[in-house]
Amino acid sequence: MEESEVRRLLSDNLKRLRKQRGLSQLKFANELNMAMTFINDIENCKKWVSPETLAKFATFFNVPVSEFFAVQDNTEAINPQFFAHTMISELHKAIASVEERFNV
Repeated sequence: MEESEVRRLLSDNLKRLRKQRGLSQLKFANELNMAMTFINDIENCKKWVSPETLAKFATFFNVPVSEFFAVQDNTEAINPQFFAHTMISELHKAIASVEERFNV
């Protein structure tokens, strides 16, 4: 999985959780004593979050940190095709890395 995909998962899930609570970016930022521009940058994949910030988000929404990296589809269920594709892609990368390392 590429970094941009991980950022998109975080962004999408943060937006989803925030909207489920009926919060604007400004209200959410105020609740956490953060700048609205920071929240906006995260939701637009322009900034990353520290583990401390991620923990604050999880605590605020009362969800596990993994919720921010859960794959959602239109029905809010896990998309097995996405996971299969990702797993195969990562397996190919791992095999290529081993082959390169051992000159196979």
